[in-house]
Amino acid sequence: MGNDTPNEKNLEDWAWKTDRTSASKFSSSEYSMDMRRRAMIRKALDFEIIDIRSYLGYKGDFLVEFTTLDIDTVSSLKEIAESLKLEVTIKQDLLMVYRVYCIVPNEDLHKLKE
Repeated sequence: MGNDTPNEKNLEDWAWKTDRTSASKFSSSEYSMDMRRRAMIRKALDFEIIDIRSYLGYKGDFLVEFTTLDIDTVSSLKEIAESLKLEVTIKQDLLMVYRVYCIVPNEDLHKLKE
């Protein structure tokens, strides 16, 4: 069998490859972030959040995901999102970590999904 364990030289060669896709080439980075997602992120920064991610979902909708441990923050984020006319989904795991997903339908793809 061949040597399947990565070594320092292989990792260094991979880091300098030019044919890799950079994050700026991903589909969620092709357009400017819309004003509703920007407003949601700005307002969320005033609360107890652990992490924020913004990305294009697998169905083509734009998402902003907030991670928090504070249930009051979840309620506040939901209220803000609804006032901005965003769809909201809340997930909770066994460790009481909450993920608040604020969804902006991608109008270009919405017609294709119907």
